[in-house]
Amino acid sequence: MKVSIVRGGGLAGLVTKTVVDSDSLPAEEAERLLATVEGADFFHLPRKLTTGPPQADRFDYAVTVEDEHREHTVQASEQALPEGVRELVSYVERVPGREEEIGPPGDLPAG
Repeated sequence: MKVSIVRGGGLAGLVTKTVVDSDSLPAEEAERLLATVEGADFFHLPRKLTTGPPQADRFDYAVTVEDEHREHTVQASEQALPEGVRELVSYVERVPGREEEIGPPGDLPAG
């Protein structure tokens, strides 16, 4: 399983991409990644999540999960992220073995 999180916006507007692949994680961490994706019910979420008008200096996210048989991307503003997806983002952004890139301000890539 591979999880990619693209985050843009915020005060500086920078775009960051964080990727973790369960194949590169120790077994315990790979199991936790899978459990976090399942706990978020990720593959049943709509492609776009919105709540009200955009807010200044907030982040926008594009979260993509790929496994052997499917791929799904959810785009959402910071305030629209469901709790389970917040937990997934938090986990991926701190797990050892993740890959990170930082780019200039701009639009979020489509997953």
